[in-house]
Amino acid sequence: MKSKWLASVLAVGVLSTALIGCSNSNNNGAKEPGATSTASPDAKLSIVNGKIEPPVTITTLAYENPAIKFRDGESATDNVFTRWAENTLGVKIKTLWSGGVTDGSFNTKLKLMLSSGDDLPDVVFLNDKASTDLLVDSGKYMKVEDLADKYASANYKRSLEEIKSDVDVGSSHNALWIRQDWLDKLKLKAPTTTEELEAVMDAFVNQDPDGNGKKDTYALDFSMKDKFSNALIGDISWVFGLYGAVPEKWYPGEDGKLQFGSVQPGIKQGLVKLSEWKDKGYIASDIALHDMAAVVTSVASDKVGMVSAPGYFPGYAIPMLRAKKPTAEYKPYPFPQGSNGPAMHSSFSTNARSTLIKKNISDEALQAYFHLQNTLFDVYDSNDPLHFSGFQEGYDYVVKDGKIVTDDKEIPGGKLYTYDYMSFGPPAINSKVRDINLKLANKEELTDNDRIVVVTLGINDGSAPFSDLGFEAFKIVNDQSSSFVKEYYKGPLTSTMSSRNELLQKMQMETFTKIIYGQSPADEFDKYVNKWKSSGGDTITKEVNEWYDSTK
Repeated sequence: MKSKWLASVLAVGVLSTALIGCSNSNNNGAKEPGATSTASPDAKLSIVNGKIEPPVTITTLAYENPAIKFRDGESATDNVFTRWAENTLGVKIKTLWSGGVTDGSFNTKLKLMLSSGDDLPDVVFLNDKASTDLLVDSGKYMKVEDLADKYASANYKRSLEEIKSDVDVGSSHNALWIRQDWLDKLKLKAPTTTEELEAVMDAFVNQDPDGNGKKDTYALDFSMKDKFSNALIGDISWVFGLYGAVPEKWYPGEDGKLQFGSVQPGIKQGLVKLSEWKDKGYIASDIALHDMAAVVTSVASDKVGMVSAPGYFPGYAIPMLRAKKPTAEYKPYPFPQGSNGPAMHSSFSTNARSTLIKKNISDEALQAYFHLQNTLFDVYDSNDPLHFSGFQEGYDYVVKDGKIVTDDKEIPGGKLYTYDYMSFGPPAINSKVRDINLKLANKEELTDNDRIVVVTLGINDGSAPFSDLGFEAFKIVNDQSSSFVKEYYKGPLTSTMSSRNELLQKMQMETFTKIIYGQSPADEFDKYVNKWKSSGGDTITKEVNEWYDSTK
């Protein structure tokens, strides 16, 4: 199952956006807001039948994401949604430029834009904290939350409040996916402890699970090219979590103060274990070069027995694998128990995404933005299955015999997810998404509004391939939620972070990689910790906790 609600995280990834009034049908069948906007008590825009007249332009930026598909002639900047926004709501979305999400070119262009004095976009929807920090630190942008009280509808406010308090959809977290056909062939059970895990790993490497008579399989693949935590597919934080630590995150220690995971004692044990696994051939010899794309390639090549991944993994990677080996089968399992219980592991919160608004945005553009997003959030007060048919019909679904049909095979040209086209993020209320996912996983009846939200947000309704596996993974993730480790530091870059983060990250990567490769003894970790502290780490820890104390 590839739940597109989750696939936006690959686009790296929050969701932004009153009921504007009662709904009226327009000529194309979509349901629209009433004649007057209630978004702002002093609104000056002329809104007739839900449409701003004359239309107002909002400038923005766009990610270029190869995972998102469009109809012929459409793009991220010109598609059925952007045309609907202009023709139905009077909101014209103009993209100043776009940049790649996977090659880093978006962030490069972002930095050049700020340094060159180019025109700045009115509103930017971002998928990562680094980009958000960059724009906020420029002093030219504010977060959408700063304007919510005045302009946002009740539904939009709820979304923003849940983002702030870390209410998460849950299904973007990882489970351990294991080649079930390999387990069955070797008469093995899924591991529940570290010892059982290593027994399975040894068999996956030394007992020819693919049956080709060669020793050419790996037990585990993961991403460590740029960091050791938060890879959407191939996250390795859980191995360190077996020993009570998660790298590259700030989270509370026993004293309640925030600590940096990468310098905790359990990391040393995790590095030693990874080094052992590398020596035994359980992981690839070039593992230091593996990023998420390399992990997916390895999975598709029929050579990997285990990988950490979220619920959309089977729909994303298994089709490529089955093109090579039709009988291949992965199944999700909980992570093994560590020395002190379930393995801690990174929490992949969609809350890393944010909407920023230019401080000198025109009043008209500001109100037009909220008119658009508040209209989208109106979906939570609707029981009309064709609420957004103006841009969803023929893409997310078709209507046959009076019923909405979401099956890919029934939609001319195939199913496309218009939530991917929403320029400032889909109207997601995280608790609602989580509850719907849980209902679907447990095969419970959905309400009429649930069904509308499912379509609007592209939540897998069971019609996608490998849906049962995805729902099984969601239940596993939900059950092990107590072992998630989220990022507690949500403030801007501190002054010491700005000057020292690059050095400290380089120091970490070099030390960890050398220990895993056996080029440095495990005690090199202790030297790294001391150097990290003296090279700015202690000061950053103090700054982080000053921020943390101020937010309690």
